Amino acid sequence: MKIAVIGGVAAGTSAAAKARRTDPDAEIVLFEKDNDISYAGCGLPYYISDLIEEREAIVVNTPASFSERYNVDVKTGHEVTTINCDENILFVKDLANDKKIRYEYDKLIVATGASPVVPPIPGIDLNNIFPLRTVSDADQIKEKALEDNIKKVAVIGAGLIGLEMVESFSKLAKDVSVIEMQPHVLPQFSNEMAEIVEKHLQDKGVNLILADGVKEFIGDEKVNKVITQSGQEIEVDLVLLSIGVKPVVDLAEESGIKLGKTGAIAVDSKMQTSVEHIYAAGDCAESKDLLTEKPVWVPLGSTANKQGRVAGENAAGGNYEHLGILKTGITKIFDLTVATTGLNEEEAAENGFEPVSVKIRAHHHAGYYPGVNQLDIKAIFAKKTQRLLGAEIIGEKGVDKRIDVLATAIFSKLTAADLFQIDLAYAPPYSSPKDPVAILGMVAEKKLS
Repeated sequence: MKIAVIGGVAAGTSAAAKARRTDPDAEIVLFEKDNDISYAGCGLPYYISDLIEEREAIVVNTPASFSERYNVDVKTGHEVTTINCDENILFVKDLANDKKIRYEYDKLIVATGASPVVPPIPGIDLNNIFPLRTVSDADQIKEKALEDNIKKVAVIGAGLIGLEMVESFSKLAKDVSVIEMQPHVLPQFSNEMAEIVEKHLQDKGVNLILADGVKEFIGDEKVNKVITQSGQEIEVDLVLLSIGVKPVVDLAEESGIKLGKTGAIAVDSKMQTSVEHIYAAGDCAESKDLLTEKPVWVPLGSTANKQGRVAGENAAGGNYEHLGILKTGITKIFDLTVATTGLNEEEAAENGFEPVSVKIRAHHHAGYYPGVNQLDIKAIFAKKTQRLLGAEIIGEKGVDKRIDVLATAIFSKLTAADLFQIDLAYAPPYSSPKDPVAILGMVAEKKLS
């Protein structure tokens, strides 16, 4: 059995490792056009801010260590240029030696990931304008941000990564502006919850420019000014592009592999594509929304690792499934933790659930115990079944615990009444006799009844 993997970050390395465990005798080769593999992409903002000081800490495996541990032939600096699906052949370019390679496979796993969206804005090619996707990107941003003459930074886009980088730049003592085309930060959150984050950002000295896009970047060789659509002029020394990412699917599409409605590669629950013997996983592949049962594309490291594991096992002869996702996400923004899971109110309505929203504010642990903080929780329930459909939580402490409980509740199809009945751990430093999850269930059950 000869198994080829294209892409060596989260999904690709997970797939190769699981394929090796499933078939100890298989010949496995991994092609990656970059020089780094198996790095923690979600840790890049903390590496840039120097919270994580050593570069090696975010590189989980080097090509050499991964190859030795899993007996996988890791070929970095190798770009797959063509997939011949009819003859099971890859055509690969050795970038360092400008040499072409032909590789025959029995099973193929496509894990080409995603790439930053870089819109054709005038001046986009000026120096000191950076996307953030790879360790190499982070190296360049960190090196430049540590220069004494870099004092003013603009972050274009107010999603999760963008706001994480706002904190990182602030820790480096930069004057930070955020420019977001949508009327609020964190577009995946409801307006009322996003406003909590906006106030916190402003309290931390961040200049928020909302409902306004970028018209032009101005500068000679390097950027020194951002002009917005409304005509605002923001002086800058460095710009971070955090507008979003798109799946890297050109190679798959050119080979005849079917794309889904989201623009990512269409796969079944076994991560198999429309072409026999070819699997796809990670940020280039679709998932299934567990609530709507529709294809969705949500590029997250946790999903990539799960999909890669499934693809690797099945490519090596196994029979495993990836059931789907709830789009659960969490991040830290200065002193706040923000998290979401499941459907928002608009998504629930669009899918015929007749949503009812419930919002509470509760202590993250016993009110009399020192250090108590508030949790703002907004949840969505189905009117007829009272089933939990989604949740958003913002607070300083205890957010991670509750969002994971609620994600598990959605996965298990629990109702408002069930939330009150869950036997959650209680001690004054950690919770209250009535945990915020239980309070949410009580308030929701009353409102739904």
